[in-house]
Amino acid sequence: MERKTIGKAIRIKGVGLHRGREVELRLAPAEGGIVFIKDGITIPATLEHVVDTRLNTMLGKNGITISTVEHLMSALAGLGITDCAITVTGDEMPAMDGSSLPFLEQLRLSGSEILGEVAPFTVTETLRVSASDAWIEASPGPFAIVYSIDFPDAAIGRQSLEFDGADYAGLIAPARTFGRLSDVEMMRSMGLALGGGLHNAVVVDGDTVLNPEGLRFADEFIRHKVLDCLGDLWLLGRPVTAGIRAYKANHGLHVALARRIREQANPGGAP
Repeated sequence: MERKTIGKAIRIKGVGLHRGREVELRLAPAEGGIVFIKDGITIPATLEHVVDTRLNTMLGKNGITISTVEHLMSALAGLGITDCAITVTGDEMPAMDGSSLPFLEQLRLSGSEILGEVAPFTVTETLRVSASDAWIEASPGPFAIVYSIDFPDAAIGRQSLEFDGADYAGLIAPARTFGRLSDVEMMRSMGLALGGGLHNAVVVDGDTVLNPEGLRFADEFIRHKVLDCLGDLWLLGRPVTAGIRAYKANHGLHVALARRIREQANPGGAP
């Protein structure tokens, strides 16, 4: 695979999901991987700099943190962008519409520049991480993600999706983040989700989708889980040659699997 950066600098503005504050990003061509820059501190988008995965994927260094990087990272993964410098004014990524599509569209307008070649991480034996009944694993083979979820809410229920990496823009990028109304209310009582609403998230209450426009896909929920997984795995800094299977996983399990892959995988080598 080719190493790529963006073709020209772009700016993206929006409101953060949790703090509800204005955020501005400046993305610029660069070499040396994907890095976030905040208050003069450079935070590489690598596994070493993941500091929290409870509600989102948060990166940090020297006490400086940047939250909710997974949707932008997913868009970068969808385009194969391995190198980019992202200057952040704010403490989290803008929520945009809750999906990766707005990021993807802006990145496409920027174009891309090839920097060289990069070998993938090739998984040579099955790796699995779990927590309670949730799990995710990587097995030797061509890249694909088979993801399943099972929610008690009838509006979500049990959904599965297999994604082989083709047509990220059409199949995965438009899928919005989602939550249950009771969880949203709880987070707001904690001073979180202050920038969230039906304009940037799918909210369900039992068997009802509260968004007046409805869903973008009948299975939008599982598509967004794949979106998140792709963004979290992109913290490896290069593609993965493996079959990924997941059940009810989350950011913490995604990141834990990425760490196992890096420990075990043979970059670019034969299985």
